[in-house]
Amino acid sequence: MKDSLQTLSRIEKFKIDEQRKLLTEQLEREEKLQKDLKMLETRYQQEKEFQAQNEGIGDFGAYVKRYLEIRTDLQDKIAAVQKKIEEIRDIIADMFRSQKTYEIVEANRKRKAQKEQDDKEQKMLDEIGTNTYIKNKQK
Repeated sequence: MKDSLQTLSRIEKFKIDEQRKLLTEQLEREEKLQKDLKMLETRYQQEKEFQAQNEGIGDFGAYVKRYLEIRTDLQDKIAAVQKKIEEIRDIIADMFRSQKTYEIVEANRKRKAQKEQDDKEQKMLDEIGTNTYIKNKQK
């Protein structure tokens, strides 16, 4: 039974590590999407300034329409990644609770085993003391 708790604890740690890897991947993905959004905003501002300085060149309306589509798409992707990040964090929190439960049960078992050992030793010492007292009393 003792080994089974340790095995469960190790399995839980492994699962937590796997979830942490997934979390790291999602955080990196979010960071990339945020950078892409920032670059899109920068390009839009540059294009807007260029258009203001050079009126009549190109179709700025079509550019704005495409810009808004791309921005919306990136924002949707960021929201989806953030939702996934929260889900993974919730899973990790649940796994930590499970692992902590195994650790508490294991600690309680160790404490109980130590108390039983201490009680046996105390009983043996009491018996030795009683026998010594009886021997001394008989003399």
